[in-house]
Parts: sequence; C-alpha cells; structure tokens
Amino acid sequence: MGTILVNVSDELLAEDAYARVKPELAELAQDELVKVNLDASAALQTILGVLPRVKALREQIVRELPAFDIASFDRLEDYALAFGVTQTAFLMATKPPSELRPLTEEAVQLRETLLKDAQALARRSLIDGAQLARLKGVNGYKNIAQDLQILSSILSAAWPIIQGKSGTTSDELKTASQLSTRLSRIVGLREQGAAHLATVTDDRLRAFTLVFRTYEAARRAVGYLRARQGDANTIVPALHPGRPRRRRSEAVDPVTPVPVHGPGADGER
Repeated sequence: MGTILVNVSDELLAEDAYARVKPELAELAQDELVKVNLDASAALQTILGVLPRVKALREQIVRELPAFDIASFDRLEDYALAFGVTQTAFLMATKPPSELRPLTEEAVQLRETLLKDAQALARRSLIDGAQLARLKGVNGYKNIAQDLQILSSILSAAWPIIQGKSGTTSDELKTASQLSTRLSRIVGLREQGAAHLATVTDDRLRAFTLVFRTYEAARRAVGYLRARQGDANTIVPALHPGRPRRRRSEAVDPVTPVPVHGPGADGER
C-alpha cells in the first residue's frame, strides 16, 4: 500500500502548506492532470531532499533565466508538502482492513499498558480513578481510539505528579495520542465511502501535477545552468524514467475514480 508520507508530528506544518496552495489546486483543469505513475513516497523524499541544493541556485536562475517562473519555484516546498498531505489522505481512504489490523493491535496493547498504570496510580490516589469510568473498552476501532486519547489526556495532565512514579513514559503518551488520531482518521475516512474517495483521489492528482510540473521546470533550469559542469542530474535527479501521462482521454467518474497509478506505484492496486 505504501508508506504514509506525513508523520503525525509534522501534520500541522504540512496542513499549513496544503492550505496555502489549495486555491492553485482548484484552478488546474482536468486535462492538465497527470497520473501518479511513480513511487510517491520516494518522489517526495527526493524533492524535499534536494531543495537546499536547488534553492542555492535561485539567484543564478533569476539572473540568467529572467523568463523563468520563480514564483512557482519558490513554492516548490509547499507543493511537495501539500502532495504529501493528499497522498496520506488517499492511502487512508483506500487502506484495506488488513492494514488496520497491526495498527489496532498496537493501539490495544498500548491501551492495556496505560490502563494498568493508570489503575495503579489511582489506587495510590495520584490520579482521579473516577475518570477511568469514561473508557469504552476495546470493542470497535472508535472505542479503542477514544480510550487511548482519554488515557493519554489523564496521564499527561497528571504528569508533574506521576513522573517517575509509574512505568508510563512521555513517549508512550505521545504515541497514544498519535495512534488515536491516526486510527480515528482512517476509520472516519473509510466510513465516508466512494464519494470521499473520489474527492481525495482528485485532490491527490492535482497536488501531484503541481509539484511534478514545478520540479520538472526546476530540472530544466538547473540543466541549462549546469550544462558545462554536467552535474544537473545529481543536483536535481529525475523522479521517474518515464514522464507521467496526461489524462486527456480519460473520463472521470465523480463517485468511482479511474485508477491513478501505474504498476508498482507505492504498491497500490
């Protein structure tokens, strides 16, 4: 299925970038959109990884290529982060039940650990044990996610008192909150069904089109500037040996989107 591209701890940063470029995504015409026929995770890592070297050439690009779209160039990082957000939403919406199993197992195990620690702390009157009555149990994804968030909140609020007096660690509390968020989001997206899948699929295409187009323009500019040195491909490597194809001849069903990836792209089928 592929790797989720945006870590929970980075979601606010990426969501901010997505919000900044969302108007541009809406302006793209359907016949401009290109397929995601490459490894999205690897492509995103490549783009973010080369940004410092590419940005170092900005002044030279402005000086020697006055017609170059420097405004889009300056938004390449935002475009990449926005694509990461849309790819994550797509993967969550299409995640099969088998992918939920390991996430759920980890959540249940951590819930049990935190609950035992919380019960022990309650017996010593270090936390208010009455708060644990709000727990729903492990019957259902939503209940598990809610319990993790409750336990994380209770123990985090009491952290100045319980630190060092329990086996619970601050990393476990952070993980519990992250697991709760991720589990809730996946289940929520799945429940919204085909209409939502069509929306996140279209959004993903638009974000990919924007970042790919801008990155390719940067590659051409660097290729021109570094022609003598012959190191353009090292500075700005190709994302894929083949160029993504436009969707001119493909009809888009608003409910059931057409496949948007080629064989082997993130392992998505």
